[in-house]
Amino acid sequence: MQASQSMNEAEVWKEGECIEGTTWSALPRTSRAWLYTADRVLTAEEQDGLRAAIETFLLEWVAHGQSLQASWRLEGGRCLVIALDERSPNATGCSIDTSVRWLQALGEQMGVDWMNRNTVTYFNTNASTWEDMPLASFLAARKAGVVDANTLVVNAVVVSKMECDSTLVCTFQNSWHETMWR
Repeated sequence: MQASQSMNEAEVWKEGECIEGTTWSALPRTSRAWLYTADRVLTAEEQDGLRAAIETFLLEWVAHGQSLQASWRLEGGRCLVIALDERSPNATGCSIDTSVRWLQALGEQMGVDWMNRNTVTYFNTNASTWEDMPLASFLAARKAGVVDANTLVVNAVVVSKMECDSTLVCTFQNSWHETMWR
């Protein structure tokens, strides 16, 4: 299956595409993770800009004056995971707020909303496309049987690096959506 165009011809997921920070593979699988989903796929130029900006930010990211050991990964051209090795100083509320403000500011520069949590990206087998759907509509589609246990979704809720090391794509039944469904 390949990433393809949705009904409005806007690509919503680049299946198999993943870029990682220079230290991603060195972080333990148990590293704490924060995931942010862009409201659209980033262009190649935007991905290059993100790479440069986030590498700089993470080198300067601190908690109480101590450097944090962190890295990042971008999957599907739009899901950004920031992971932190908690063996180093733990991120504090202030340092986490700093990262969120930084990403919001970068998003404003790029014309990207990283903070919308109410959209589900899933593979519509009937149309053979990746599509976005508002969360409430997605759960209604599940109730109507349009979405089933084997529907592929982008699991946009993770708490550790190990949950996204291979891919964020999983079946509905193995995602956080299933928990909401019950």
